[in-house]
Amino acid sequence: MSNPSTIPDRFETTWSEVRAHDHVMRYRRSGVGPAVLLLHPGEASGALWPELLHVLSSSFRVIVPDLPEDAAAATWLADFLEGLGVARVAVLAADGFCLPALELALLDADQVSRVLLVPDGRAEETGLDGALAARSGGADVPLLVVRRGLPADDALPLVTHFLAGESGGDPHHP
Repeated sequence: MSNPSTIPDRFETTWSEVRAHDHVMRYRRSGVGPAVLLLHPGEASGALWPELLHVLSSSFRVIVPDLPEDAAAATWLADFLEGLGVARVAVLAADGFCLPALELALLDADQVSRVLLVPDGRAEETGLDGALAARSGGADVPLLVVRRGLPADDALPLVTHFLAGESGGDPHHP
């Protein structure tokens, strides 16, 4: 898995706000490096793999928006990314945020560099990969689906390699 010396001792987050289209949008951020938009219900990321936020923060600038319950999620996310000024962001979405992440990638592929989904439920597959083809602009967005039941020792290297844009689905052979 990851080298413990490269993982922060504690997950430090900073609350920030951004204004887009007359809306103030709150978000947490941590880490440095390429941007990763983490979409998950509440504190559920710990339910995915307890080390997820720590591992991501060691290599990426993790952005966790405080999503409103009443907004059209994909439109809100596109406005949020525009307000941040982030041009190409990797998106990691869990549970009910998988569909809004796909919609965001299909509607505005210029904002999304890759999509990693962790849907509800368990299955025997370790992951499914492919690409989303957006109708406008002909952009392809790499897509990986990782099942929730995958052990952290297998899932976290797979997640970080994919989000970093490294090819290959085998985390032991990047």
